[in-house]
Amino acid sequence: MTALPDFQQYQLAFTAHIRQPAVYNKPAKVPNKTMAVYRNAIFNNFLSIVSACFPVTQQVLGVRAWKKLVRRFVAEHAATTPIFKDIPLEFVQFLAKLEDIPAYLQALTHYEWVELAVAYQTAENEVVSRQETKPDYLDEIPQFAAHQLLAYDYPVHQISKKHIPDTHIPTFLLVYRNQAFEVKFVVLNPVTYRLLSLLKAEPCTGRQALTKLAQELQQQDVNAILQFGLDILLDLASQQAFIGTTKTNER
Repeated sequence: MTALPDFQQYQLAFTAHIRQPAVYNKPAKVPNKTMAVYRNAIFNNFLSIVSACFPVTQQVLGVRAWKKLVRRFVAEHAATTPIFKDIPLEFVQFLAKLEDIPAYLQALTHYEWVELAVAYQTAENEVVSRQETKPDYLDEIPQFAAHQLLAYDYPVHQISKKHIPDTHIPTFLLVYRNQAFEVKFVVLNPVTYRLLSLLKAEPCTGRQALTKLAQELQQQDVNAILQFGLDILLDLASQQAFIGTTKTNER
């Protein structure tokens, strides 16, 4: 194999040292003071970008462990994007591959990242929020606001420095952006989570989703499920988790 040109060897040595200064020596003839400027600038930029997205994770780990984890991210992860707002997702993806950190930490960082994701997410059919007729959440198709529907093995919304989960507790959440562009979080029970999952899986009316839910629950009184489900949908609509409905022939 042909040796790399000198300038490429220099670049590789330069970036390797920035990623892992304790492992790789700096390139020859680069003053220590100059190299330190680059090392600190790169690490501090990553630390600032990532830290802004994960305040709870920082509190749980503490300052020293948090910086150590970010240094490991810089050293080991090959990011696929230069866009600053996408770096936190790269961090979440990096943690998901680690086997030597607590599983709850992977869930917690994903949960914290979701707030950023929903803030920038584009909602489908946002025009329905201006529909002229009153939404019919039973016989029309409910339209979600920008959102994420989440299921975790831990109560991520309760984790703190004083509350570290030690057992699996199935946890279901809806994270959405309201009309004021505020990101909101709603804790769901398993039945409501399943109802929303059915509505997300394919375009269907509230009635269709609830009828299928009644079948899954082996509930004979379908009307009771319909009323139960309609109350849930109307409550979520009042919180602006839905932006309206579309008729079945509009899809």
